[in-house]
Amino acid sequence: MAEGERIPHNRGMRDLAIVTVVAKNYWSFACVLAQSLRHYHPNLSFFVLLSDEVEGCFDPGSEPVTLLELEEVAVPNLSRVRFRCDRKQLAITSKPYVLSYLLDRGFESVIFLDPDILITGDLEELFSVVRRHPIVLMPHLLAPLSGGDGAERELTILKSGVYNGGFVGVSAGSTARRFLRWWGDRVSAHCRHDVAQGVYYDQRWLDLAPVFFPGLHIFRDPSYNVAYWNVRERGFRLDEPSSTVDGRPCRFFHFSGFDPDTPDGVSRYLSRLTLSDMGPAAEMYRRYRHLLEAASYHESKGWPYAYGRFDNGVEVSPAARQAYGELGAAVDRFGDPFETAPSHSFFRWLSQPRARRA
Repeated sequence: MAEGERIPHNRGMRDLAIVTVVAKNYWSFACVLAQSLRHYHPNLSFFVLLSDEVEGCFDPGSEPVTLLELEEVAVPNLSRVRFRCDRKQLAITSKPYVLSYLLDRGFESVIFLDPDILITGDLEELFSVVRRHPIVLMPHLLAPLSGGDGAERELTILKSGVYNGGFVGVSAGSTARRFLRWWGDRVSAHCRHDVAQGVYYDQRWLDLAPVFFPGLHIFRDPSYNVAYWNVRERGFRLDEPSSTVDGRPCRFFHFSGFDPDTPDGVSRYLSRLTLSDMGPAAEMYRRYRHLLEAASYHESKGWPYAYGRFDNGVEVSPAARQAYGELGAAVDRFGDPFETAPSHSFFRWLSQPRARRA
């Protein structure tokens, strides 16, 4: 969509959908997100893309979500991607493609939310902004950080990306389509944690999007996407029965990297932070833990990853995934990379001494 191009509004099309992506060990997070969203928007279309296989672990028909499978979403070279990516990489790589898929299904606007988000207020203001713009992003920070550690905290954000990939909104049109093709191409080839090379999964790519795609809107409301990296600056309060940011209702809280099994922890991404550093937000973390536990967190956290082992039960190591990815198109000769029996299998090739590999 060129600058100044209007977002189409076709009354025959469905209006807006929200989607998240999880492997099944994160199923409880998706259910809590769904429940909190339904509380404020009971009629909204909500989808969960499972970047995994159900494998009998739960009954999709009994859950409060519409489940999508990877095969539906048209991730290019899916069999390769499943093997090359670990659980986190596959979920992130799928994001641009599931947004495109839902636009293809007739939704005028689609919002991606990370599964570890809790909706705490009405989102109509956000929905209205997304409907009016081809692309909407949210920055991690909205103002310079104060205090003696302000520069250090800002440097941490610069390493991982200015914009938080836990939210991306798009609306139907050529600009959104070009953005999703570009973003999809980039994460398909470069979705990894490699800060030294300027890569942090999908987020560093988003730094370029405001330059490349005219009409992109940067959403700056501090009551959205409250998280450990910005809560100190946002005047968060827990005023029963709701929470507020600078006196306004908090719209959603992002528990990025939260591990319910670490009672005093805040995020695996910043282990030095504890609940004692969170001020009034500490109670939000305690409540969120209880919600996850009620959604069967302790059961689902141990559900195995369908693409974590070869068909003989041997674990697919990070080194094996890296070696497979570095071969490029040459992997076609192996066929299904998870199969071990054929003489030409990747497993047999990988098991040879390096000097004998051809």
